[in-house]
Amino acid sequence: MKKTTMLRNLLKKPGFVSLPVVYDAMSARIAESVGFKALFMAVSAASDAQLGLPGLGLATSTEVVYWAKCISNSVNVPLIVNVDDGFGGALGAFRTTEELIRAGAAAIYLSDRKPVIPARVPHNMLECLPREEYLGKMGAIIEARNGLDKDFLIFARLDDGALTGDDEVVARAKALIKMGVDVIVPHQRPPESKYGARDKATLKALYKRIGAPDVWIWGMGPLGTTIADYEEVGAKLCMPDASPSGAVKDTLFEVYQELKDKGPAARRGKPGREIADNIRGHKFWHELEDKYVP
Repeated sequence: MKKTTMLRNLLKKPGFVSLPVVYDAMSARIAESVGFKALFMAVSAASDAQLGLPGLGLATSTEVVYWAKCISNSVNVPLIVNVDDGFGGALGAFRTTEELIRAGAAAIYLSDRKPVIPARVPHNMLECLPREEYLGKMGAIIEARNGLDKDFLIFARLDDGALTGDDEVVARAKALIKMGVDVIVPHQRPPESKYGARDKATLKALYKRIGAPDVWIWGMGPLGTTIADYEEVGAKLCMPDASPSGAVKDTLFEVYQELKDKGPAARRGKPGREIADNIRGHKFWHELEDKYVP
């Protein structure tokens, strides 16, 4: 079964879907090994891991598509790929979508932010596309999807609510759903927004206006929002708050400091060699070698 079909079928099933962030093939394999049914490649985490650069829109379309291909080819579960603004206007987003489909991704996740480099992270500096321009870009993505794989999913992240309020979020969301977008991602407003951060009650009201639970909504709420909370407000899926890449960095600092301090005496045995080899697929390659190499 195609991974695009797998992801679509997963979202059609009853129950909530939790998506971990992955940033390379090994993190994806580990996430799959513990039981996650779908994965999310965050450009910021991948840029951090692959380039050593912050997530400020510095990664290119070619790099992101290549990372998506490597990750998707390494696992048996669907991969959703964050492409920020889609690398340009409607034409750039069209080509990015086609390349992601060819690379084996199951879905594209795209924001309504203006293509600005470096990307402006604080919401008091945020710039978003006018509604019609964003809808035009999403129309190009839908056409690219329909031409190659109609099961490929499109996730629309709406940041404009931090600037213009929930009425505009609802208007954009309803237009996108009518066009054929699959999942709506209303971004959590930060405290510095003139509208203030959303709480559980305002999330529920917003999601209901968008069409939950009939419309698939990616829950984005305050830190500490649980899966039970998201289910209660009508969301279908979310990304846990915990950052795997941050935990990896903390561990690597400890490992390298120990290596520097102790040299060859430093021994760290987790995870065990057998577990690591299973994740890498050593057994498969050794069996293939025994079968075909004299």
